[in-house]
Amino acid sequence: MTRGIEKIAIIPLGYGDGYSRSLSMKIPVLVRGKRVPIVGNICMDQTMIDVTDIDDVKVGDEVVIIGRQGEEFITPEEVAAIRNTINYEIPIMFLPRVPRVYIR
Repeated sequence: MTRGIEKIAIIPLGYGDGYSRSLSMKIPVLVRGKRVPIVGNICMDQTMIDVTDIDDVKVGDEVVIIGRQGEEFITPEEVAAIRNTINYEIPIMFLPRVPRVYIR
């Protein structure tokens, strides 16, 4: 059920990249430092997110799946709890076509 007019964005990440369908509508992503929900099921090559509450969101904005953006963060532990697994499994669930950023 919608809250009226919603703004839905599509991100190019799906279960074909290793982003498990079991996370559908259960884990947020970060956009402009705010948690936004996944809407619907995670698809093979894309995921839909509700950006209704994000001012001036635009194509090309960074979306964080695991990590920090502003004051908000999503940890591997948070994802692991939803998937009923250990946090070490989360970073390796993504296939090689998903870009990674390593921080020392």
